[in-house]
Amino acid sequence: MPTVSETGTAPGDGSAAVLARALLDTASITRAAGQRLRVAPAHALADEQLAAVQELTDRVASALGLPGVDVVPEPGPLTASEVAVSRRLALRTPGAVADGAPERAAERALAAFPGPAVVLPARDGTPLRCWSAGPEVAPAVAVVSACGMPVGLAAKWMAALSPEYRVVTWESRGLFAGDDGKGLGPLPDHTLDAQSEDVLAVLDGFGIARAHVLGLCGGAVLALAAAARSDRITSMSLWHGDWELGDDTPKTTHQRDIESLLARVARGRPQAAAMHRLMSRPSTLEGLRPDIAHYLIHPYATAELLHRYGLLNGVIMAADCRRLLTAPQPALVVTSGRDTTAHPAGSAYVARHLPRAGLRTLPEGDHLTAFDAGAGLVALARGFLRTVTVPHRRGA
Repeated sequence: MPTVSETGTAPGDGSAAVLARALLDTASITRAAGQRLRVAPAHALADEQLAAVQELTDRVASALGLPGVDVVPEPGPLTASEVAVSRRLALRTPGAVADGAPERAAERALAAFPGPAVVLPARDGTPLRCWSAGPEVAPAVAVVSACGMPVGLAAKWMAALSPEYRVVTWESRGLFAGDDGKGLGPLPDHTLDAQSEDVLAVLDGFGIARAHVLGLCGGAVLALAAAARSDRITSMSLWHGDWELGDDTPKTTHQRDIESLLARVARGRPQAAAMHRLMSRPSTLEGLRPDIAHYLIHPYATAELLHRYGLLNGVIMAADCRRLLTAPQPALVVTSGRDTTAHPAGSAYVARHLPRAGLRTLPEGDHLTAFDAGAGLVALARGFLRTVTVPHRRGA
């Protein structure tokens, strides 16, 4: 039987420091699960080695304030979520563990970028898990990530832009359990107005008057909707947008399939539970990049999450964006001819109809590489930002 690591991410080294970072990186799933997940080690271990791994994992998770996981001998009956978490943790036999090492590792991991969440209220009172990085006096950039994705998927953009800009982001309303262990909370308003207003609420919470919005995938729709409702959004960059434009543009097979799935699970919790049983199979991970699968699978991790995701992202995918294309702010619209997730024709249409937009169709890269914040993409973003903001000067 293959081990988890054979199709997973780069293996850990068995140290408390590596384990602490990986546990934090998968915390959205372990918090939402409602029970301890089972995880398999990266390679076969003897009973005494399994016990040592379990002990270290329990100590680090406790120090982080996270739910523990149960280390099992092999990846046999694991769910898709458990396989994704197992691959990210890549558990190995620990070396000698010094006194206090798990606790010190947890402390350093919690302090590392992007740091702990700040919980800010949306305008309807819904708690939003938010992050901020960069100089407070610098021009602000609000990164609007794809619906349902943990902050880790946006962290590379935050890291890339925060030396020059004040960068803020948040996780989708109602789809993430808080650090207090109280679960997801009540089902929030899932309308497009409520979700796009969260952009402005985050700016309010951080005391930011005006900002550029950088929207990714469905986040591009929320960024555009926020810009259409408020001149506090001074400019936009819209990356690989998942646009609904009626019969004016085609959609990919992926877009049509996801729309159908979301509509089904949004109908009710019984429908979501039935679909969740199917999607819990490890085969769900096929085709997902293993280095980010633990982010991508979050909204599918439980039946309740899947139902809520159907409501929130279903609204985003169904919103006719043509009514928003009067937004007057300068905009950069980016896509790739190789994007088979969100059809590039949608981005081309948006760029043609926004009053002050320019289109960049990149020759390389797909939908998910937009989240990688590679050097070329960051240079493109910075180049546009410098035309619409006054860059921060060190020492100013």
